[in-house]
Amino acid sequence: MGFPVAPPLGTLRLATLGDVPRIATVATAGFYYSPVFAWERRFHRQYPTDTFQSYSKMFADIIVDPRYVALVVEDSYDPTEGDKSTATIAPDRVIPPLQQGDSVVVGAATWKLDPGSRRIGQFVPSTSPDDDHALPPLPPFDGGKGRDKSLHHADMLDAECDAAETRYFEGNQLVDMVVVHPAYWRRGHGTTLVRWGKSLADLDGMDQGVVAADMGEKLYMPLGYQKLDEVRVEDNAGPGPHDVSVGILKYYGSLPVSRGEL
Repeated sequence: MGFPVAPPLGTLRLATLGDVPRIATVATAGFYYSPVFAWERRFHRQYPTDTFQSYSKMFADIIVDPRYVALVVEDSYDPTEGDKSTATIAPDRVIPPLQQGDSVVVGAATWKLDPGSRRIGQFVPSTSPDDDHALPPLPPFDGGKGRDKSLHHADMLDAECDAAETRYFEGNQLVDMVVVHPAYWRRGHGTTLVRWGKSLADLDGMDQGVVAADMGEKLYMPLGYQKLDEVRVEDNAGPGPHDVSVGILKYYGSLPVSRGEL
């Protein structure tokens, strides 16, 4: 049997390993403005390449994992984009120069499929050499040394979020990450990515959970996600930030017309 019909991609496409360096640039530039970034990646300024390598491995692993979906959205390259994020972008490899107007990845999103989904493996990108976005030979994404992170603070938040996911999202699809480069905000890219995920949930008759900081809540809630709870952790020792909060949100997917079609 083949895979179920997926929502039309429209202006989106599957992410590939060839996109990873650009996605890491977008993720560093965009996630920098999340309070979770400030909480976890306290040493980003000292070790910006570690941040880049961390996001590179994170997305590379997801792109080839059959349990996940990874999509990107493109826009025309803005040569001044580097002035529109105060994050430090320090790639660990040479990235080909871009020209004004070039089509470039400006946003990315990942979802984890529900356990037992018939879609597992459906969204792994092509390895055909005839595919324009096939997986090219690239140096390994080793994740760096992690020196930009405070493992203590990251573990504190992860433990609480994991508990909330177990309580509220058991058996659901999960929105894993959504990020857009700040130079391309307010163009609807984040909304387009989230709406595709909602369409997937509706087709499959599944609920979809997401853990979101304040900016994320402003994206998700107008699109129909409901806030169920909030997770807050604090640590008053040492320099700030001393606390961080994230919302536990869920979209309740529509029932499919026929379960037999899935």
